[in-house]
Amino acid sequence: MKVYIVGVGPGDPELITLKALKVIRESDVIFYTGSLVSPEIVKLFQGKRTFDTSSMEIEEIVGQAVKEAREGRKVSIVHDGDPTIYGAISEQVFLLEKEGLEVEVVPGVSSFQLSASLLKLELTCPQGPQSVIITRLPYRTDYERRMVLDKNASIVIFLSIHLIDKVKEQLLSVFPADFPVAVVYHAGWPDQKVLTGELKELDELVKRNKIHKTAIIIVSQCLKREERHSNLYSGSFTHSYRRAKQ
Repeated sequence: MKVYIVGVGPGDPELITLKALKVIRESDVIFYTGSLVSPEIVKLFQGKRTFDTSSMEIEEIVGQAVKEAREGRKVSIVHDGDPTIYGAISEQVFLLEKEGLEVEVVPGVSSFQLSASLLKLELTCPQGPQSVIITRLPYRTDYERRMVLDKNASIVIFLSIHLIDKVKEQLLSVFPADFPVAVVYHAGWPDQKVLTGELKELDELVKRNKIHKTAIIIVSQCLKREERHSNLYSGSFTHSYRRAKQ
């Protein structure tokens, strides 16, 4: 018996992977979070037995999934974006395997990837940061209530837009006030918003646009629109497929 954990991307149905679509079409039962999975994706579940997990506890979700699987049905637990990034799948996998079920995780396009695409942004740009930090302000967790920040990296901040004042305060401890920032709300949904500005106005940008949840914050030197040159395509650079021009 197997249960599938399926990433369906940030909301745009054209960004769902072929494998995810195949698994969903073959599934008899779908679990999904109605507050996070876009209505366009939910349309793909028509004709299936569905459970909206928005108000369910983990024991309910796993218990029902185990019951359905043991009765011979193909079960998928659908996650928005990519389930391996803030997907809360660790306990799902542990509990399902504890019940003797096999689990397969199907990756999806993350909202941070779509957000960068909407911004036409290379997060690891030439003459800019070569690292990406994915972080959040873990204010209601058991971890230290600080984000991981480094001025030499592009910073992608999840699940923290409702704490924008605290986010800005911590960012200003590392980055200058005029550093470029972006906020992408509901990436891939019909009502998506793509906003850019400077760190000093981050809180105003968010509040003025009445954004309270479901948004990605990106802080990166790569957001600066300026000419950049990669060594990879430079005529003066030698690599294993091309010699530099003399």
